[in-house]
Order: sequence, then structure tokens, then C-alpha cells
Amino acid sequence: MIDYILRTIGRALARYLSKPLKSYAPVATIPPEKLVAILQPGDVLLVEGHSRLSMAIKYLTQSTWSHAAFYVGTCASQVTGTDTPMLIEVDVQIGVRLVPLSAYAHLHTRVCRPEKLMGAILSA
Repeated sequence: MIDYILRTIGRALARYLSKPLKSYAPVATIPPEKLVAILQPGDVLLVEGHSRLSMAIKYLTQSTWSHAAFYVGTCASQVTGTDTPMLIEVDVQIGVRLVPLSAYAHLHTRVCRPEKLMGAILSA
């Protein structure tokens, strides 16, 4: 019984914290087509989020970035049937998921690239 109550409270809190702030106006610092052109599999995309949880993370860490996603390259989209740039991310409500790069096209982002990973590791 207590597990059910805690899960219910946790889900409600996650829903509340995941809602975007109305006062936040996202600004993309790089056009989406340029972002696609520079990304390579293995890159980490840092994102300035716009949810309540993102604001708390930025405040507590004293960082511009509240979210990170791992770029895996292009995958055939089941919806459009075309190759779509995809990222792996973790969402507080859903968990680990595969999302299109277009989900972050309107947000402030930065690309972090690992320097010493071998090509075979990244292509695996």
C-alpha cells in the first residue's frame, strides 16, 4: 500500500516538474541544419532545458546546461521512413528513450565530443 502511495506521489511530482516554464523563451544558438552537419556518433549534446526541473538543476549546479543526450547517428524513422538524426536521453517520467534531434532544435545547445574514443567503439 505504501509503495502505491509513494509511486503515485512520485509520478505527480515528476509530471509537475517536467512542465515547461511559461516565462522561458528558448533561443537556438545554432540552426538545426548546421547542428546536424557537425554532430558525429558518440557526441554528447548539452541542452539548456526549459522545465521546472531544468531550472532547479541549473540553479543547483550553477551551470547553463540542465540536460545531456547521446548522439547515436541517423536511424530510419518509422513515421517518415527517412533517416532521422537520433539521440538517446533519459526522461524523468519515461526513462531511457530514443528521440529525434528535432526535439532540441529550438533550444540552446552545445556539442561535446570525446577525443580519445576509437572509431570502432563509436561505430559499434
